[in-house]
Amino acid sequence: MLPQKHFRTVRGMRDLLPEEAEELRWIEKEARRVAESFGYREIITPLIESYELLALKIGEENRRRMYVFEDLGGRKVALRPEFTASIARLVAAKMMNKPKPIRLFCTGSLYRYDEPQYGRYREFWQANYELIGSNKPDADIEILILTDSLMKRLNLKDYYVKIGHVGLIRGILCMEGIGEEEQNHLMHLLDKKMFDEAMAYLKGIGCSQKCIETLKNMTEARSEDKHEAIESIIKLVGDYREAYSAAKNLSEILDLLEEADVGIRYIVDAGFARGLEYYTGMIFEVFVPDMEIAIGGGGRYDRLIELFGGEPTPAVGVAFGIDRIMLALERGRTRTRTETKPNILIIPVNEEVRGEAFKISSILREAGLTVEIEVMGRTVSRSLSDADRRGITHTIIVGPKEIKQGKIIIRDMKTRKQREVHISRIPEETINLLMSHN
Repeated sequence: MLPQKHFRTVRGMRDLLPEEAEELRWIEKEARRVAESFGYREIITPLIESYELLALKIGEENRRRMYVFEDLGGRKVALRPEFTASIARLVAAKMMNKPKPIRLFCTGSLYRYDEPQYGRYREFWQANYELIGSNKPDADIEILILTDSLMKRLNLKDYYVKIGHVGLIRGILCMEGIGEEEQNHLMHLLDKKMFDEAMAYLKGIGCSQKCIETLKNMTEARSEDKHEAIESIIKLVGDYREAYSAAKNLSEILDLLEEADVGIRYIVDAGFARGLEYYTGMIFEVFVPDMEIAIGGGGRYDRLIELFGGEPTPAVGVAFGIDRIMLALERGRTRTRTETKPNILIIPVNEEVRGEAFKISSILREAGLTVEIEVMGRTVSRSLSDADRRGITHTIIVGPKEIKQGKIIIRDMKTRKQREVHISRIPEETINLLMSHN
């Protein structure tokens, strides 16, 4: 006889137990409710996309970390590492003639070959929102307010948003004559907080000392005070026309955010960069206390849809890491469900009444109730003990004597009270009991 082999999950992948899966789906459900309340319509995109599509503007590190393979048709494809590229492709191919703005929502699993660590998995889940068609600060503000709405719905307290603008750094580099490839590498270093390496890289590619000093000062310029932050940024970038224009755009967005008066706490960070290369304007990330990793982030990308064959179309979006939100809820000891959902276990006393037990279970499920059947052949007392252990709220005991009388026994597991109910009245009586339980 061959020895048994014990298989484990592939490194970086996880099994989600029922409680974990329930919490993930609850977060997903709340994210979907926020989408509906803001008028975002759900779409579903493929798990596998063309490698060329995904690699185009995702950033050098993410390109290295994609799951890439050749399919049986000889095509180079990859598992999606994020949603925005797929959505931009979909809009370019199928939605260019739709009235603007287009509001889209999606959720699902993504894949990157990262080193597994706290809050970072190779298979992870996101909820994603995209607002397509507007280049106005109003669209940026909607995405920020949507972010606030989801945080409140999930009861995540004391969160804050780090806000920046990629045009600040890129505007300076453009005036220095630095090409896009070099700019992207610098943004990668800044995203990784490798500031010394970033300054050394600037020197190595021939940037002026003024440029290096300006960018060094920008990486240290951050403030919770909007006026102080913008004033500081404008002083730093005043000699760089494109960067100055980006600073004014950021100022306009922050002015409108304050006028909206939703109470979002934010920090303006002049040297903030994100790894994705398609961003063109405001960028942001969402943090909660005691977690150094962002639980969400997004920004403006005005050229991606055009790059994928569509018309020039501005867009802004945000993605939330569902796995990381689960960690944040756990750290904050925030309960995701405030009440126990009533559920029923039907216990047949003996084999003679098993058929009746199944009939009753079908009647109750058709009435919209959650019903299990005792299928382990346990005695009534053992079944009741098991129901207690598993948090069953009510049991229905089906015995031969009661069935002959056209009755069953319903037991409230919390109060230990039980009563007889006529089988003809099972749905109504059971629902009334469950309502009184709540």
